[in-house]
Parts: sequence; C-alpha cells; structure tokens
Amino acid sequence: FTMPRAGFCRERIGARIGCRGAALAAAMALRPAGSCTVALLLGLIGLRHAAAEGSTLPPHIASMQLNTPKPVTEAQMIEFKQDFVDVDFNHDDAMDAQEVRAHFKDGISNLELFQFFIDSDKDHTGSISLQEYVNYAAMLN
Repeated sequence: FTMPRAGFCRERIGARIGCRGAALAAAMALRPAGSCTVALLLGLIGLRHAAAEGSTLPPHIASMQLNTPKPVTEAQMIEFKQDFVDVDFNHDDAMDAQEVRAHFKDGISNLELFQFFIDSDKDHTGSISLQEYVNYAAMLN
C-alpha cells in the first residue's frame, strides 16, 4: 500500500466537500504528508452540505454543555453540533461507520474511515458520541 501524494488527497476530498484554498491547506498541514484523514474530517467540521444550511439543532443537543480539550468559540461549538446532527441520520445521538460512509456517499476509503474512528472513538464502542466528536473537532481547529 502506498499513500497518495498530499495534493491528490487535497484535490479529491476538497472537491468532494467543497473546500478550497487556505482552509483546506491549513488542515492538511496538521497531519503527515499524504494523510487524508484531516480532509475527511473537514467534511464534518465547518463544511456542511448546502442542504443542511439553515437547519436547527434538536433542543437536547443545543442545550448540551460539552467540555473541549482546547478552547472553542460558541459559534464553533454550534457548528460542531450541527455537523454531528447532519451525519447522525438515525438520530440516536451517535455517529456510526454506516452514517459517516453515507454522509460521504462512498467517497472515502476504508482506511480513511478506520483512521477517523481510531482517532475519535476513544471509548472503543464502534460509534462516536457528540462529546467524542467535539473533542476531536476541537483539536483539529
């Protein structure tokens, strides 16, 4: 297995999630060259699908008080919550691999999906809670 060049990942995933320029380049710089995991996460944090624009958070999610490993603004927290809700298709308050794959329309590899779960599913349940997602997203920000 050979990792694709960083530019390839940036172009492929950037095009899929509609991210270009400095934001994508900065996020890609957070991971080793050739890693697509950060670009994958960009699809989940801060780059919602146009269909989700204007949607509102469920009250129980909006009112949740979450801790983060590093400070985030209220706007960022709302964005993280909205991104989580957009991926949680079955509304069980957990993000599973099927939901993440469906969100990206099979545009991510098994390796990228696996790496995302290794990095974010800290309790090893096979699903990502809102707290786990917010912790991971905050560290990318």
